[in-house]
Amino acid sequence: MQASCEPLEPTHSAALPQRQALADLLASYADLRHYLAGRLRNAADAGDIAQSSFAQAYAHALEHPVTNARALLFQAARNLWIDGQRRRRTEASVLEAWRARQDDTVPSAERIVAAREQLARVIARIDRMPRLRRDVFARVRLHGHTHAEVGSALGLSQRAVEQHVARAVFDLSDLAASCTPRSAA
Repeated sequence: MQASCEPLEPTHSAALPQRQALADLLASYADLRHYLAGRLRNAADAGDIAQSSFAQAYAHALEHPVTNARALLFQAARNLWIDGQRRRRTEASVLEAWRARQDDTVPSAERIVAAREQLARVIARIDRMPRLRRDVFARVRLHGHTHAEVGSALGLSQRAVEQHVARAVFDLSDLAASCTPRSAA
């Protein structure tokens, strides 16, 4: 048996309708591009959709009989355009949701400045406290030590530690009101 370099052509009767469908698709391709360019007002998008539509319609015509190749081509383009619109809407809503979360989690420059000013006021107030009160407060509230641990380390009773912490909290209480976040107006 001799090898042939010629492409194999189907000899059954399905080849003729496939060829006719391909000829109809090719004849309608320019009309589709023109139609899409007018509808979409973007030649690049029109070309992309037309090319994808042709590929889909051609693949369909290879597997199934096609009675109206032009209608198949235009319907494929319509479906691709609708899918693209849906995808863009979904992307836009996801992006909007992401931006909303960012607005909630990323503070504005004004909020950062206000927080830094509030922190500076708190630090200044703590620095003005008597040394022992400041030390007790820092160990209990900032470092998480228990009253008993602080009392043992500083030679104070647990009751004295509680009183120093209470006085420190009282000293900072007027700042607490100014440190609460303001609701958006």
